[in-house]
Amino acid sequence: MKRILTVLAAITMLVSCGGKTYTLKGTVDPVAIGTGDFVLIADNLSQQVDTVQIVDGKFTFNGPASVETFKNIILVAGGVPDNAGTVVFIPEAGTIAVDLDAGKVQGGSLNKALNAYNDAVADVINGYSSKARELSGSLTGTALDAALEEAADEAQAKLDKVNLETFNANKDNALGFITLADMIYDFETAEEFDKALEGAADFIVNYEPFNDIRASLRQLANTAEGQMFADFKGETADGKPVSFSDYVGKGKWILVDFWASWCGPCKAELPNILAVYDKYAGKDFTVIGVPVWDVREDTDLAIKELGIKYEQIFVGDDHTPTDVYGINGIPHIILFAPDGRVARRNLRGTHIEEAVKEALQI
Repeated sequence: MKRILTVLAAITMLVSCGGKTYTLKGTVDPVAIGTGDFVLIADNLSQQVDTVQIVDGKFTFNGPASVETFKNIILVAGGVPDNAGTVVFIPEAGTIAVDLDAGKVQGGSLNKALNAYNDAVADVINGYSSKARELSGSLTGTALDAALEEAADEAQAKLDKVNLETFNANKDNALGFITLADMIYDFETAEEFDKALEGAADFIVNYEPFNDIRASLRQLANTAEGQMFADFKGETADGKPVSFSDYVGKGKWILVDFWASWCGPCKAELPNILAVYDKYAGKDFTVIGVPVWDVREDTDLAIKELGIKYEQIFVGDDHTPTDVYGINGIPHIILFAPDGRVARRNLRGTHIEEAVKEALQI
């Protein structure tokens, strides 16, 4: 009898709470769908993936509701996943309708807010693209570069505002998680990150990759401009063991490029670095490369193809160099003073030569 009453109580609770499940009802153009085509419903946090068959351009799926996760719907047609057409939704209790062709989700207050957030981000991006086209049609050279940089800064400020406002209003749900992930690299210190997380749900605060970012920010503070260099080990081109301290802190200005063979932006910076090396390398200055997150064979090939002349410290898949410097993205270019202190961090473009010239007092 007690067991029956317990079950009845549970059912009553579910009904009174409006249900703890969601029903996904999706549509896709049946003309583009063949027999056996399906969708994948992938949970971004648990990594659970469900497969749902498409019949006459429609599919239906039922699952447990939760506002503390979000899912991707990926169309698989002809055995090929259409990752570019992925639709994101939050599995709120109730019925959720999705049109894969339009990329739209309807159902639930959070999905409505998610649509509004996506629209706001798209407006900013489209506004910048339109401004960039306008500037490119009227300006050239350094004037164009400066105007584009100003426009990009304005667009980024708008995106930051959208992200922050949306996050602060949704710290207890998946939309807060999504917006935090979008602005995760905007935080400059661990303290700033911790302050933003005040009042956030545990599933956000305890998310391991976010904690990794926090740890990186702490390392970033330890190796900020004015701090002494952090050491790590690697190999020379011929496989001999070497330490970073064999180069840095030995009386020379050292420009260090953390890069990888597969990294497009890294390759884009190489002409700037090579120009600085060719112009200023000598008894007071040199350049060192640290290929990271890469395969040695690929690195060697890139060095040959790109004409890289300066020495490299090879670290393979050892993440210590990027961990100790709090580096989450590459290229990351640092100028070290003769005594081993960090002089400048995250140099790019023309700022590389400007920093070197200033250091050498040229």
